[in-house]
Amino acid sequence: MLFKSLDKIIRSSVMMTIVFMFIGFVLLILPESYIPLLNDALAFILLIICVHSILDFFSSSKALIHYLQLSGGLLAGLFGFAFFIYEGFFSAVLSWLVGTIPILQGFYGLYHSFAFARRSGRKGWWILIVLSCMLLLFGAINFMNPWSYSVGAVMKVIGGTMAYSALVNALSLIWSWPFRQNKEDTYAQN
Repeated sequence: MLFKSLDKIIRSSVMMTIVFMFIGFVLLILPESYIPLLNDALAFILLIICVHSILDFFSSSKALIHYLQLSGGLLAGLFGFAFFIYEGFFSAVLSWLVGTIPILQGFYGLYHSFAFARRSGRKGWWILIVLSCMLLLFGAINFMNPWSYSVGAVMKVIGGTMAYSALVNALSLIWSWPFRQNKEDTYAQN
């Protein structure tokens, strides 16, 4: 049971590391003049997700998970319309995400360090606690919005935060990856 949940955590950590690193670097290198293009592209993608979830719902067996997916798709469509209609909505969402994403990542890292890394029996598992607390602190400081003077600065801060979150996820793999035991050690334990 523990190894199944560890494999699931490892896969989700690898995926979050890749996605957060990609998003972080894109936001770090994206010039401020491309923000309207990014706004329109994100709105279009969210509307496509909405249409896909509606069509997928009609062809499904209508189980509870399909209703939840439809609700998520409709919420994505609502955000897509808001990105198209309201001019400053993208910057408002960005400034809100500056504080929310590090706090969520910090809580996930604390849960991961106590639930899995401490049980792994490896030395230095407490480093994840320190890194996750730094994410929580950074998220709390971000809600005071010291970087809100421009959308470009907010994007750079979010990009750096995403890259740091990806680094914390990659480091968490060190303590959650199962040991590979030698055959002699296995026979000696039996």
